[in-house]
Amino acid sequence: MMLNSDELTPIAPRHWPELRDLFKVDWPRHEIAHSTVQNYINWNAIDPRIKQLEVLTLNDSWRQSGTYIIIDRYYMFIYTLEESKHTIHRVLLLIDWDYSYKISHVPESLRPILYKVFQMRSVELQITGRPTNLYKLPMEKCLTLDCTAPPGVTLHKLELHHATQINTVWPHRCEGSEYTLKRLIAWNPSMGLFDESGRLLAWSLCWTTGTLAALQVDAEHLRKGFGSLVVRAVAKEMTKVGMNCQAIVHCANEISNAMFTKLGFEVVGSCFVVRTKARKLVEYVHES
Repeated sequence: MMLNSDELTPIAPRHWPELRDLFKVDWPRHEIAHSTVQNYINWNAIDPRIKQLEVLTLNDSWRQSGTYIIIDRYYMFIYTLEESKHTIHRVLLLIDWDYSYKISHVPESLRPILYKVFQMRSVELQITGRPTNLYKLPMEKCLTLDCTAPPGVTLHKLELHHATQINTVWPHRCEGSEYTLKRLIAWNPSMGLFDESGRLLAWSLCWTTGTLAALQVDAEHLRKGFGSLVVRAVAKEMTKVGMNCQAIVHCANEISNAMFTKLGFEVVGSCFVVRTKARKLVEYVHES
């Protein structure tokens, strides 16, 4: 229950490394939370003036509870180390749910709390939380992957202008999503597969949570193994920044689940993504 004295308090960037290190306990149980905070440490080092980015907690209690909410434009990431989940519940009650948020990579353990808050605050959803498998391939195995491209195609990092093509076919595109992709391409590992004319055939990026994102193959080049190839390539890129490779896949997506299993990934958990409906006409400006 929310107390009258409750308030959302910011966690200053100088404290983000200390927040990150809280999630080393019982490693790698909280690896996604650790990677998410590390992502924003990296991004803040690149641009200390990122707009519409807040790392929040309840009553400055993050050291005691390991509870944070990160709001990055219309994206939200939530986590807590508390078994009781009392603090994260109180935090969620303080959020202004008149705005639309895409709440990403939510641990299944937080589903009851989140949906209880939605009910209490009369929040409607435009994306419901379908269950997903969380896959992982450790760095040492990523380094053994064969990334040899077949004749006529080459692998290299994506460039900013590729965000337009990727966004056009991205199932999660929305207002501001092309800018989301541009930041990921500019600041995180990514990989594209190109033909001899420079046409982009397949691609994958690294999400702010340290998981693979926007894995896609051009419709004309399906069933050629290109998806598997870019996954292997971006997995190796992630090792260069000290990351294991992880991915979330909808449980019903038999093809993708089979591909990750064949590559040696193992299911290490589950999570879900939801998007809330806006109750105001005013939305966040989706530019930096």
